[in-house]
Amino acid sequence: MRLLLLALLALGCASAERGPVFATSTSFEDTTRKPPSFAPYLPAVEATAASAEVAGLYSAVVPLDAEAARDVVTRFFMAVLVESNRDLAPLLAGSAWSVSEGNRQPAQAVWRARFAQLDYTTLSGRVVATPSTLRTYTYASAERAVIDGVPAPQTAAEVVVVARPSLSWASKTRLFGDFLAFKLRPKQGQPSYEIAEIVEDFRLP
Repeated sequence: MRLLLLALLALGCASAERGPVFATSTSFEDTTRKPPSFAPYLPAVEATAASAEVAGLYSAVVPLDAEAARDVVTRFFMAVLVESNRDLAPLLAGSAWSVSEGNRQPAQAVWRARFAQLDYTTLSGRVVATPSTLRTYTYASAERAVIDGVPAPQTAAEVVVVARPSLSWASKTRLFGDFLAFKLRPKQGQPSYEIAEIVEDFRLP
């Protein structure tokens, strides 16, 4: 009996020494902790499409070098002075307009009529408007265009180039208005401009 009591007492002491078992850091799987991510979920395909869309929008609204716009206007006058519809056509947008005294007409038809009735070749080889005299207005300087009394760009993609010809007459025949305002827009699919509209105070005699 005495031996049985001693055995029970020894068992109780052993249980008391171990105590309750609690979960510790060694009880869980050893995984590497990652910082939380606050980036919105965007699948790879959607991200690529979004990037392409943004890039396309950027190229559409950011104006090209203004020098490129002035170059188009310079080539316009060169084509006019030799009355070349072939050289003029690529510079004009398919829907380009000629605006005079509030009247809007297709620009290509207007210049064909002017070539038929007026002789621009009398000024061939002469400088009508030098590149240094061309004034350029971007969307950022639209307010200055209004102050100067010329058409202002309506979008960030447009550029307005104003020419004031030093030669407007051939003998007693008027060939150009006092100024021509060219509204240019980026040419679709090409890193260049095309003329979308020409505003000029001019009437055929």
